[in-house]
Amino acid sequence: MRDLKLIEGAQALLVLGGEDRTQWHRSRTAVRYYLACRAAGVALPRLLVTGGALVRQPGTGQGVGMGMAAGLTEAAWMARFMQVQGVPAAHVLQEAQALDTLGNVALGGALAARHGLQRLVVISDDFHLWRSSQLFERVWGHAPAGCVGTGHAGSWRLRWREKLAFALQVGALRQADVAPGDSAAHLEFLAARVRKQRIQDV
Repeated sequence: MRDLKLIEGAQALLVLGGEDRTQWHRSRTAVRYYLACRAAGVALPRLLVTGGALVRQPGTGQGVGMGMAAGLTEAAWMARFMQVQGVPAAHVLQEAQALDTLGNVALGGALAARHGLQRLVVISDDFHLWRSSQLFERVWGHAPAGCVGTGHAGSWRLRWREKLAFALQVGALRQADVAPGDSAAHLEFLAARVRKQRIQDV
């Protein structure tokens, strides 16, 4: 695999939620790199999938035989897909709380840290990588070890929406006095948002 050097030295591939579950661009890309590492005999990165939204998988996932089920998180669906493609379950870590890109990079990064995984390569669709890397750096105080796109460029509307979404997320963090590089404050910001949502749902 010619571009294996893009993830050279990575301890984990952080695969962001928001997956198109008819095409599996993000999960499929992560699996491709994982299997390439195995074929090349190099250290295997863990695959860290993140996404807490409860979703229903339409159809059979393009023939992967996963069937229908309700109430599974994005992360659970991504993990299922990867396991069907040949990745051992023990090599897939699931973060099942994140509901947006900020949550993906903050909660996903926190889960990686708890497992002693420091060098993370972010995997997402091409149009999503800019916002993902910017938010990662804001949360953790440094850029990810690398960013790998799926080849899915998205429409101009999606690319424009990314700029707007980034501005809104950073604006909310500034309003809450969450300083760049203060990962603990970012995680508390997300926890407070979850607590507020739970109160509203009661």
